[in-house]
Amino acid sequence: MLFNIEADRGNRIVGYVVPDEFTKSPSLRITSNGEPIAEIMCKDERPALVTAGRHATGCCGFTIDARIVPDIAKNDTLELTDVDTGIVIYRRRKKTQVVEKCVFRLETHLFPLWRLDEQVEHRFQFFHKGVERHGRETAMQVFNISNAASLYLSGRLAFSAYQSFLHDRFDCIALLHDPYYELAERLMTLKHVAKFGDDLLGPRDMLSFAAAIEFAQQIDDDDRNLRRAFDQMQKNVIAILANPLTRQLASEALDDPPPRTGVAKALAALASFAVVGLRERSDAFLEEVEALLQIPAGTLSPLPRFAAVEELAARLRRLPEIELLLEDDLEIYYTAKAAIEEAA
Repeated sequence: MLFNIEADRGNRIVGYVVPDEFTKSPSLRITSNGEPIAEIMCKDERPALVTAGRHATGCCGFTIDARIVPDIAKNDTLELTDVDTGIVIYRRRKKTQVVEKCVFRLETHLFPLWRLDEQVEHRFQFFHKGVERHGRETAMQVFNISNAASLYLSGRLAFSAYQSFLHDRFDCIALLHDPYYELAERLMTLKHVAKFGDDLLGPRDMLSFAAAIEFAQQIDDDDRNLRRAFDQMQKNVIAILANPLTRQLASEALDDPPPRTGVAKALAALASFAVVGLRERSDAFLEEVEALLQIPAGTLSPLPRFAAVEELAARLRRLPEIELLLEDDLEIYYTAKAAIEEAA
């Protein structure tokens, strides 16, 4: 899905939404302070979309004025949402109420830190968490929202594929997880993924993680069973679980193997970030994020810890196979950790 706001002139908002369905005209839900005002169909013609092969008819544009929203010029709480996907297309906020920065949080956890994102949502005009759930085209679109000086995005994306959109415009932040803890959390998440519903892993992820989900069902409290599971792990599962941080920072796609220079490329990427923190010292990370956003200290709540994950991580450390599985991620993590501790 593509979308953009072409103009907000106070008394009139003009834009377009291109749905995934080639012939469909999308609908927008308009709310103010969370209360519904109207639903409109986007049927203004955009011939350029037909020329570009994006839509069959080009009937994807919309104009919102006082006929639809009374006192629109004075309304600074308007929000426009695509009815079919629930994606927020646009919202108004007073300039004095928002952080005028573009921030991207690279999600390095499979179990996402969306509660952290949600705590700062009201401080930005544009906000999209978990952008990877909407597909590559929509993810690229939100990085290219025009005329946005207050924008917060988060996503479990392949950094290399989006780096050109981030350059010079976004302050990037990331929280690194000890690779043993991240593997433990991933296994626990995949084992119980059915409990979380589609919001956690969408259809694309459920398909790409299918073999690892099946593998995770073998994880239990018996150390012999745990060792046996990793001894007999199939190549397709290894490809999913091996070095996820390296692939995320150095590969063009999350399911691509890391390049030969993956560790060096990943560390170079992290060096460009405004804030890099450690999950084990998340308090220091949150303080740096608060400073970056210029919000009061203590605004952001402490991040949760999970006893079951910590217990499984301790068991994984005792398996030599795991060190080989996470070899590149461990090198990145301990190099970054040393740099962070030296700078503290």
